[in-house]
Amino acid sequence: MADEKRTPSPMDRVWNFFISVKLAIVTLIVLAATSIIGTIIEQNQPPEKYHKIYEDWAFALMDRINLFDMYHSIWFLFILVLFTVNLSCCTIDRFPKMLKVVRNPRTKLDGSLEKTLSLSDRWKRKGPLSEWAGKYAGALSASFAKPKVTEDGGEVHLYAETGVASRFGVYVTHLSIIIIFIGAIIGNVLGFKGYVNIPEGESVTQVPVRGGILKQDLGFTVRCNSFRLETYPSGQPKSYMSDLSVIDGGRETARKTIVVNDPLQYKGIWFYQSSYGQAGGTTAQVAVSRKDGAPMGGVALAPNEPVPIDGYGTVRGVNYDQNFQGNGPALQVVVEKPGQPAASFWLFQGRLDLDRQRADSLVFSFGGLSSKMFTGLQVAKDPGVNIVWLGCALMTIGLIMAFFLSHQRVWVRLAQGTDGRVEVVLAGSASRNRLAFEKRFEKLQTGVKAAGQ
Repeated sequence: MADEKRTPSPMDRVWNFFISVKLAIVTLIVLAATSIIGTIIEQNQPPEKYHKIYEDWAFALMDRINLFDMYHSIWFLFILVLFTVNLSCCTIDRFPKMLKVVRNPRTKLDGSLEKTLSLSDRWKRKGPLSEWAGKYAGALSASFAKPKVTEDGGEVHLYAETGVASRFGVYVTHLSIIIIFIGAIIGNVLGFKGYVNIPEGESVTQVPVRGGILKQDLGFTVRCNSFRLETYPSGQPKSYMSDLSVIDGGRETARKTIVVNDPLQYKGIWFYQSSYGQAGGTTAQVAVSRKDGAPMGGVALAPNEPVPIDGYGTVRGVNYDQNFQGNGPALQVVVEKPGQPAASFWLFQGRLDLDRQRADSLVFSFGGLSSKMFTGLQVAKDPGVNIVWLGCALMTIGLIMAFFLSHQRVWVRLAQGTDGRVEVVLAGSASRNRLAFEKRFEKLQTGVKAAGQ
């Protein structure tokens, strides 16, 4: 009675599911589709920006399924884990078979093996079999690889191979992909990415993440000491840079002027120059001194905002002209003193001596307009990035092994013929790039035939 086919156990079903090629194809398609969606839909933007693009119902639906921060969503993390497990199980399932083939190669060129090999040649030689076996073994060692010698039933078999590592190229590539995905999972779970605007002279200790919904504590303070913008004569921005300081434990522990593609890195967190803008309205810089020339400092006048000066009154900037009466930039100010009518006059930039003619107790000089800027920083932490780089390096090695190396094998069988001569069979095969191996086999064939002649 024929044996009944064994019913797969639940564990077998689970294992067969995870080693399924269909599962790998489906997860790859899903990952590709989600990557396209993540490219089309800008990630980690403020909710206000999404409301301007999408209707309320669409925004609510997309936000509910985390399409605005999909790379940190539970479902995307699940896909990464599923593909990693699938690829790991496939590798574990197939690797022992390949290892067995490599460790236990067919060293004997029997009739069944010879029929499967397209490259082969036959000839006969006079003389003892052992002598020709030694000569051909030496020829193989000199031009190909040192052969393994096997004697069986009066026959001598020589087997040599090169490029065995190419058999493992696909598994090294699999391992590299697994390592890359592990790094991505670690970055997904433990890392973050956000954007923050820091006005000049101000500091932050937190960064908005997940589109501004959450706040990520940095564990230290980042201060923007200054921001500098350089422009072309046309007014277009040429370069912009930010002078940043890190305050940790009450003292400055790091400082760097960052530009695009040259970030500040501190405790695994990267600060990239991303954008810039004006943090507030334009102010007029006015220096104040006594009539005898003693400086009293300066004031920043916002449009129509009175600024008090102790013991004197208030000063307001009410108008600005880029070229007043042909004399260049000028600022109109209004001075109000207690018990006196308001006085209005113009201050010319670069003409510091003109205001002395008012014969007032204080002298004002217009230094120009200025505006407070903010620096826009992209802040990112990815503890899995080094793991990803390791995987990329390993993938390069695996691809070279898989596509640029070839497992080449050569067999020689020597048998004593009925006519007293030694019958010789030379055969070979290559796992890939067979055209190149054919040329090598022809040279090897010539060299082996010529051995001992």
